[in-house]
Amino acid sequence: MTLTTFDEELCRKIEPNVSTTQERFEVLKQLRDAGIPTVVWLCPILPFINDTKENIDGILDYCIEAKVYGVLCFGMGLTLREGNREYFYRQLDRQFSHLKEKYMQTYGESYGIESPNSQKLMKVFHETCEQNGIVHENNRIFAYLNTFEEKHRDRQMSLFE
Repeated sequence: MTLTTFDEELCRKIEPNVSTTQERFEVLKQLRDAGIPTVVWLCPILPFINDTKENIDGILDYCIEAKVYGVLCFGMGLTLREGNREYFYRQLDRQFSHLKEKYMQTYGESYGIESPNSQKLMKVFHETCEQNGIVHENNRIFAYLNTFEEKHRDRQMSLFE
């Protein structure tokens, strides 16, 4: 499950027509209570919008309370493919008009958009996960997730034997 921002108002703005972070958090707690392990994907982190320590702390507090198994994070930023970039800039113009020009000057046509706070936020991310027993190494999380696929595949194979 993705978590993008701790701020509900900002969530509604940058992720309209989807479940809010609070709603997703409630689902994570229900899954926890049912004994179902969960993984959160921390993304996207939008420079100058949700790339704050307060946001990362808030999301990780939710993860700690929900007892998630792991949190995937590929850095503090986002990727903008051709076509996506134009859409993203149009949305910036609509929702955060004061930021479009800043993005264009800072990132232009870049594919990888990294927050200026990336190093600091990644340190907070790793330290908080480590202190709370949350797996935060992407390769370990994917290896864990693949065990479910293998069990499912093994069960399918036994049906045909």
